[in-house]
Amino acid sequence: MVGEGLSGVLSRFGMNVVGVVATGRQALELFSQFRPAVILLDVRLPDQSGLDVLRQMLKLDPKARVVMLTSSQADASIYDAITSGASEGATLVEQIRLVAEGGKVISPKASERFISYASSKKLSDRELEVLRLIALGQSNKEIAQRLEVSVDTIKMHVKNLLQKLQASDRTQAVVIAIGRGLIQY
Repeated sequence: MVGEGLSGVLSRFGMNVVGVVATGRQALELFSQFRPAVILLDVRLPDQSGLDVLRQMLKLDPKARVVMLTSSQADASIYDAITSGASEGATLVEQIRLVAEGGKVISPKASERFISYASSKKLSDRELEVLRLIALGQSNKEIAQRLEVSVDTIKMHVKNLLQKLQASDRTQAVVIAIGRGLIQY
């Protein structure tokens, strides 16, 4: 329904819409068939991540121009979309026209969040894994058993991720990580 509504609005601004689809698989098929000047792609699709679809499109055509649509304000989502080659921001019609001309558009809000996320200390893959298990309510002992490491090793990972996230405790770390899009809950 949203796609059809967008299609109608864009048509009224003189843009030719070659198709509206609901899934990542359909988006890839449509892209392969028509190679549109600009693709509007949602970050969240029912069958897969829009970021994965974006990466697949760019493999098919490195010059593909993609505008990511999202209601997510998570830092990691914005960072992943922009670093993968998407544009974000401005009014939708202006944005599509600029992207069609080869430009990139980033809204001030997304730009701030992108810079903040990119400049923050990154969590290691292991720290993210520990954080996901903390979010599931597991204790240090349970996490250590699951990851087959010592409890002291888990304590070190927890200390590091608390410091990197500037969190005072495990619960605050999980809340910050969810807000930044580092983990899904």
